[in-house]
Formats: sequence, structure tokens, C-alpha cells
Amino acid sequence: MRRIETIKRILKCCHQHKRHKNKIDSQKFNNCLKCTIDTIVLNNACPGIYRFVAIHCCGNLKYKLLEMGFIHGEKLRIIKNTGYNGNVIIVIKGTKIALNNKIASKILLSNDTINKNIKAVLIGNPNTGKSTIFNNLTFDKQTIANYPGVTVEKKECMRQYEGYNINFVDLPGIYSFSAYSEDEVITRNFILKEKYDVMINVINAINLERGLYLFTQLAELNVPIIIILNMYDILNSQGKIIDKNIMSKYLNVKVLSTIANKAIGINNILNSIVSIIKNKEFNNYEAARKVNFGNIINDEIFKINFLILKNEKLMKFPQNWIALKLLENDSMALELISDIYNKNDILMQIQKSKQYIEKCIGEKIEIEIVNKRYNFAKNVIKKIFKSNTMGAKKINITEIIDSFVLNKYLGILIFASVIFTIFKFSFTFSKPIIKLLGLFFKSIDKKIITLIPHGYIQSLVVNGIISGIGGVLEFFPLVLFMFFAIAFFENSGYMMRAVFVTDKIMNKFGLHGKSFLPFMLSTNGCAVPGILATRILDSKRDRLITMFVVPFMICGAKLPVFALITGAFLPDKYQAYVMFFMYILSISIALSVAKLLSSTIFKGPTTPLVMELPIYHFPGIKELLYKTWERGWLYIRKVIVITTLVSVLVWVLFTYPKAPVSKILTYNEQKIFQLEYSFAGKTAKFLEPLFKPIGMDSGKIIALMAGFAAKEVIISTFATIYAIENTENGQSLREKIAFDRNWSLLKGITFLVFCLIYTPCIASVYIFLKETGSYKLLILLVLGYTTLAWIASFIVFRIGTFLININI
Repeated sequence: MRRIETIKRILKCCHQHKRHKNKIDSQKFNNCLKCTIDTIVLNNACPGIYRFVAIHCCGNLKYKLLEMGFIHGEKLRIIKNTGYNGNVIIVIKGTKIALNNKIASKILLSNDTINKNIKAVLIGNPNTGKSTIFNNLTFDKQTIANYPGVTVEKKECMRQYEGYNINFVDLPGIYSFSAYSEDEVITRNFILKEKYDVMINVINAINLERGLYLFTQLAELNVPIIIILNMYDILNSQGKIIDKNIMSKYLNVKVLSTIANKAIGINNILNSIVSIIKNKEFNNYEAARKVNFGNIINDEIFKINFLILKNEKLMKFPQNWIALKLLENDSMALELISDIYNKNDILMQIQKSKQYIEKCIGEKIEIEIVNKRYNFAKNVIKKIFKSNTMGAKKINITEIIDSFVLNKYLGILIFASVIFTIFKFSFTFSKPIIKLLGLFFKSIDKKIITLIPHGYIQSLVVNGIISGIGGVLEFFPLVLFMFFAIAFFENSGYMMRAVFVTDKIMNKFGLHGKSFLPFMLSTNGCAVPGILATRILDSKRDRLITMFVVPFMICGAKLPVFALITGAFLPDKYQAYVMFFMYILSISIALSVAKLLSSTIFKGPTTPLVMELPIYHFPGIKELLYKTWERGWLYIRKVIVITTLVSVLVWVLFTYPKAPVSKILTYNEQKIFQLEYSFAGKTAKFLEPLFKPIGMDSGKIIALMAGFAAKEVIISTFATIYAIENTENGQSLREKIAFDRNWSLLKGITFLVFCLIYTPCIASVYIFLKETGSYKLLILLVLGYTTLAWIASFIVFRIGTFLININI
């Protein structure tokens, strides 16, 4: 409608003098018509930034507007447009101007900037720093780690820049369009099926060849590309310099350099995106044509393209890309032609072409195409490195460290030392802060008791909400320090070495070496990202087994529970050792269950390990703080929302129904009677026979039931129970547990073993169902975990009881 209105107004303003009203000034009309498609009349324009095109008036008014800055191509911003009969307020050359509708209807604006929304996609190999660049571009705080598989789903975030709304999309890393794992499939499907305006191809500057191999496939798509050479400082430290101008001219794309962990070069990316969209200057096909597959392959591609071009469905895909992928026997390309009318003709031609090419070149077509792409990459590298900048050969720190870290025997010891260091660091540095938080929540309790009169409201606030949340948040520093320590080793490049070191052990138990990465992600926060991270595994069998055993890890939610119970019965100096032992126990249980599953339900061979080992580097403090706070914020959100709701629910279940008041009972005895008479008490009493053989009383049973919502809720449940039951003030939750006759060191260890193994939290269960799509596997997970937890706890409790009796 706006274009029709624009044409009508142009026709009106192009009429000659009234006596010749049926005639039109043809020259004026032609000039206006050229910009009709790309223009809009000012009084029809929405608020935003535009460029001035022309004024369809004459005389003093036209000159006055020219003097005010209405010059062709000048940028102006519409602040307010009140409609057909109202005024328009604009800003041009820094001056705010109000125009009435009559004048605004004679001013044409450029329509090339009306679409202010740009979708920019970040794509590249794993370990190139895409997520770091994404965070710097958007000020977002996505997960950053120096191993593949962190970005297991595409992540989007908006950034406003120079009047544009740039929607950045961070895709999982891939090496080529021949996708194998699920996260690679996500990237390939997005690139080929979604609409976007520009691709940001992030390449590791010290691994150009592999990055350019992917670029050869991206160049075949008709989308603007910006090449980002990241980690440029590391390249310079090796005495090398890339001539970006030569590279840009040869590839016909913009080439920029960045140091992502220091946020250097980020504005250049934003400026390049805006420049490409404004000027529409790109020609990827020039680069694609330089990948010379040879006359034999090109002739056969032409024959296949002739058949492809007969189908409208395939017209939206680059024909050369489809033809090459069909020759490579790519599953997605074969799926694209599965329902077209001349499918058999295309398949027959592919078969003929493959036989002819392989006969002529004496090599498999897939191998030949890969070789040609890499030859192109090598030729580019020869052209862009300056011959006098190679410099003296420097000591390779990565090689020196790897000689120890990847050693057959030392590697396992170093890995164990790293895990122990993480726990030791976390407990040592968090201890004083935990004590301060404990005192802080005690003071809040006392303050609220004085402010709120004695009764149900005071009990709800103090015993339900404050005790529940405070009991969990008291251990927040411990969780935060552990997140920081794990982030350090992740971002340094060590964790991929840990995958390599543990691969042989994992294979013996039916797991893939890369299954270790979901294990670490689960430890670094929650089982949910750990389950999602299984998408980096190529085999469905490997994924399912890993998803089953990932929840055994000591996540950030279980850690405070372990710290609470061990702290109640053991000196602080032994806590790191106990946690290290429990971590080894969790790994052992996970491996044992994996072996059972791989030998029964999920039989089959394990996929061989193929992965890239990134160079070592000292992580930037900004990256570490981003990641630590990201994980910490998720923890706090869960505490505030889930823990508050569950704490209130537990308080209600222990407070109602009200027990009859007895004059015989003392105050404390009446409170204990109330707990037994309540909904929670009766439920626990019903389940007590099942849990009695493993040393569990009603309080522990209720805490474990509440822990299904979230494991940290176990602490808040204990805090609520003891707040209701115990009248003694000034004691911490640890002290209350330590002096409770229903607890002992053995019962504490048994409780932790059960807590370690039993069913995952509801969020993990939901994600497991979503990823597997099987209710049968879900039932197996919940019932299997809980049964295994009972059996393991029974063994520990009975052996412990036997040993105690022997000593007696």
C-alpha cells in the first residue's frame, strides 16, 4: 500500500501546469520512478533512520529546506510521525525540525535503510573463539570454553549499532558441511535452510588451512562473508604476519583480525557488517571459482546441474553445492532429491559421473574433492604470509606441556591432581565467606523475629523462607569458587587433554572419550547442560549411554549438600579429600553403569576418538568472571525460585494439619508431635519401613523427596525442619545436624551415597525425555537410579554397621 501511495504522489507532483493537467513531465517522472521501489514519502515513514532523496516542490520552500540540510544522501532520523493530518518531527544535521503533513508529503526518503534488522551468523571450526566474539559483539555472557561442544544449540542475541538491530547467531563449530554429530547438523541445517544477511566466518589465525577448507564451502552460498582471523596475537608471537589486504582481494571478501579474549577488533566487525548491508558489495563466487576441481569433475557437475535446474524446490540451493554433495554421497543432499519427479534420472547421472571420474583420476571422488579444497587453502596461505616475517623459531610451550600431560602414566596422575586442586581451592577460599554468610542470615533471623509478631506469619518467614534460602545461599561461595576453578582449566585448553587421557579408560566401559566433556559440564553447574552437550557425540548409542550416566556427577546443586554433611562430622581440613573421594566414586559408578548398559541394552562398537587439541593459553580474567557469574547466576535464580517455593511447601506440609494441643507434653515434645502429625510426617512414616534398612528417618526421607525438584532443596528442607523443630537459637545448620541423635558419621555417608545416585532433578529428567523422546528410557532412568541408590546405600550402611560392631 505504501508503494502505491508513493507512486500516486509522484504522479501528482509530476503533473505540469493546470492547463496541461493531463500531461506529465516525462523527465521528472522517469527520475522519480527510478527511486520509487527504494523510496518512501516522509509522512508515510515510521520512526527510524533514513536518507534524504528529493523534494518535489520548488521556489523559496525548496531552497529553505536545502539550506536546513535536506541534501541528497543526507541521513535523518524520524522521531515522531503523528499520522496523515498531523506533524512529523525529525532530526537532520543535529537539529530537530517539525514539518506539517503537507510539506512532509513532498519529501522522498531512501527505502534502503528501512529494513534496520540484520541477521549475522557466526560460523567456524571448534576452538576458534566464536562464542568469545559473540559475547563481545552482544555484551551477552554465553558459555565460553576451550573445547568443542559448548555451543550445543544456536544462541541468538540482539545488538543495536548505528541505528541497525543486528541479531547475532552463534552456531556450533563444524569442520565441513558433511555433518556427523547432532550439533554439526544444527549448524548445517541453519546455514542451508534459514534466512540471514551476512556470515561471520571465524578462523583460527594459527590454523588457517582448516579454516579456509570450510570457507571454500561457505563461498558457494550466495551470502556476504566476513573472515575473522582470531587469536592474531598468538600468530604474531610466532613471528608471522598475514597480509590481510592481499587475502581480501584474492578471496573477494572482507578480512579482519581480532584478539577476542581482549575484545580487540570487535568494532571493526560491526562496521563491516553495516558497510556490507549498506553498499551491498560482495562477490563470493569469485572465491568459489578459484577452487579448481579440474575439467573432468566440472564437466560432470554441469551434467548434474542440468537435471537439478529442472526443479523449483532445488533452485533455492546453490546448484554447484548440491551437485558436489551428491557426488560425495551426502545424506542431506540425497534427502533433498528424494521426492522430486526426476530423482531417478539424477541418481543415474550421479552414478555414471562417479564411475567416470574415478576411472579418469584413479581416486575416490570424495577424496579428490577434499584434496582440491585443501590445495586451494594452501595456495591462499602461500600468497598471504609475508616472506620476511617468519622470524626466529620460538619454543613451543604447548609441546613441552603436552609431553607431560599426555604421557601414558603421568597423564592420569596429573588429571587426578587437577580434580583435587579444584576441590581444595574451592573449600579453602570459600570457607571464610561461608562463615560470614552464616552470621549474616542469623542476624536476619533475629531482626525479623523482633519485627514480626509471634505466630504463623513469623514461622513462615523465618522457618520457611529465610531458613530455606539462607541454608542454600550460605554455600554459594563454595559453588562459585568451584565454577571459577573449572572454568580456568577449561579455557586454558587442558580439558581436551583430559579427554585424550581418559579415552582409553572410557572405551573399556563402553563410553566414547568425548563423553568426558558432558561429565565436566555437569560438574560445572548442572546435569542439564551435560545432557545437552552429548550432542557432540557422533553415535546415537554413545549419546544415549552418556545421557544415562551424566547425572551421577557431583553437580553444583549436590556440592552444598556434600559440604553440609561432611562439615557436620569431619574437620574442615578433610573436606577436600572427602569430596575428591566422592568424585572418584561418582566416576566409578558412572563407568560401571555405562559398562552394564553397553553390554545389554545399547550393544555396539564405540566410535573412534578424533578431536582437535587447542594450544595452551592463559585464560583472560574477563572470560573467567563471565563464565563463573553465568553459572552462579543460574544457581541463584534456581535458589530464589525453586528453593523458595519448595521451602514454603515443606513448611506447610510440616505445619498442617495442626496437631491437638496436649497439656501433658512439654513445648519441645509438642513440636515433635506436630511434625509426626503433619502431612509430611505421615508420608515419611508410611515410607519409613522402606528406608529404615539404610538408616533413614522421616526427616531424611522428606528431604530426599523434596530433592527431586532440585538437589539444593535438600539443604533448605533440612533448614526448615530444624527451624520448626529446634527452639535453640545461635546454632548453625551444621551444628544442629551434628548434635542430632538421628544422625551419625555412618548415616551421613549413607545419605550422601543415596543423594549421589538417586533420581536426577526434575529439570534433568525433562531434558532427558526431550533429548531421547522415549518414556520407556525415562522410566528406566528414574526407577533404575533410585533402585541403585537404595542398593548402594544398603551395602554401605550394613558394612559400616558391621565394622562398628566389630570395634565394639
